[in-house]
Amino acid sequence: MKLIISLFSFFLITSFAFGQMKSKIEISSLEYHTVELKSEYFPNENRIIKIFLPTDYDITKKYPVIYTLDGYSLFDVTAKYVEQLSKRTIENDYDVATDAIPQSIVVGVYHNNRNIETTPNFSKYQNGDETIYLEGSEKLKNFLFEEVVPYMNTTYNTSGYNSIIGHSNTAHFVICLPFQKNNPFDGVISLSLSGESDNFKKKIEPYLTANEKTNIFIGYGTKDYEFNEFAKYLKSKVFNDHLKINEFNANHNEMPAMALIQGIKFLFNEYRNIDDFYIESNKENFKIKEYIDLYHSKNKKAYGIETQMKETDFYSLIQMSINTKNKKALNQIIEYDSIVNGYPTQTHTLFFYNKQIGDFKKANYLANKILNSKDDLENKILKANLESYYDFYIHDIKNLEMAIAFFKQGRKKFKDNQLEFSYFIAKASIENNTQKRLGKTNLEYCIKNYKQNRYFREIDLKKLKEE
Repeated sequence: MKLIISLFSFFLITSFAFGQMKSKIEISSLEYHTVELKSEYFPNENRIIKIFLPTDYDITKKYPVIYTLDGYSLFDVTAKYVEQLSKRTIENDYDVATDAIPQSIVVGVYHNNRNIETTPNFSKYQNGDETIYLEGSEKLKNFLFEEVVPYMNTTYNTSGYNSIIGHSNTAHFVICLPFQKNNPFDGVISLSLSGESDNFKKKIEPYLTANEKTNIFIGYGTKDYEFNEFAKYLKSKVFNDHLKINEFNANHNEMPAMALIQGIKFLFNEYRNIDDFYIESNKENFKIKEYIDLYHSKNKKAYGIETQMKETDFYSLIQMSINTKNKKALNQIIEYDSIVNGYPTQTHTLFFYNKQIGDFKKANYLANKILNSKDDLENKILKANLESYYDFYIHDIKNLEMAIAFFKQGRKKFKDNQLEFSYFIAKASIENNTQKRLGKTNLEYCIKNYKQNRYFREIDLKKLKEE
């Protein structure tokens, strides 16, 4: 990562304590800290790590930590992706929140001699066991396990969920971490992974098959010719919910930019995950409160963080209930959202939900409730959605008399919208060959008083007249 630093675009804060130097600067619109660590394993070197904190980092909250090796090439792009995926802000009156992953700390680990620190053990010694590190890689592992991770845990509010990213040589390094004693990493992103020995394949394959702890994402490029064969082999052999192997149309250098965003999302595949709702909501003893409690406990267990179900999640649960025609679950969610969260559902929205789920008796009750409402907002919503009510009476319950009665009452009540209500009366009557005189009268009214509106054009009136 190349840095162009201007005297007018950064400020530097320096402090010395416990043999460490910290600085805080602004780069690429992201703020991060630089720390020099003194290491027992690299005694004659200053070891640099860079730390990106969420914009609104809160000392009362806990945060997962994403570590990335190859800091010069991977730290900046990782921090940017994490910031975008975890965004929870409103900018210029627009809600730009993504919240696809929890807000996380990103740590970039910089190498002083990458060749020595990260070269895989491809030699025929050690019986071809590439999970045994060479001397330099062993030092890097110890540096991570015993110095970097402890430093982060004692300096920041970490949640206990750690993940690590590697590319090329460091992809091999990180895929071997689960075989190391006291491994602190719960997630691994390995991009452009190579594997040379049959023994390595025999060791990795059963591990990935049986793995029930570590989320592992392996990415390979179609044009990354020397670094994709092992991943292709694994993709055809190993299937596990904790493993995802994705192909990208990329060469070696393009891989991080292409693959990281999917890899980071997979590290947090349980975050705000409601896929189990279909199964849970169809159980006889289903209770929405118990499901939400389970949702909270899953996120706490997986990532060590407190996660609140959002309004968009409740909307998804409602749609999932509708998809399965689960009236019991739908009613529980609406009631819970209204009482506990304080979000009373609008009458038209309730009409629409019941229309979709097939509870036509309740939908008809709600349609007439909103038609007779004296609330100005509900009146506006009704008039903005006349097609939904027309579709309900004509196509869902197939009752022309009720449809005509509904729009006749609306025409009488809303003097400023007689044109629109008249059109639907004419349409229902003429297209369905009933109450023709009524239909013709309303059609003539529409032709005589036509003005631009959201429901029909003059050509539509012409078609009705020709029927």
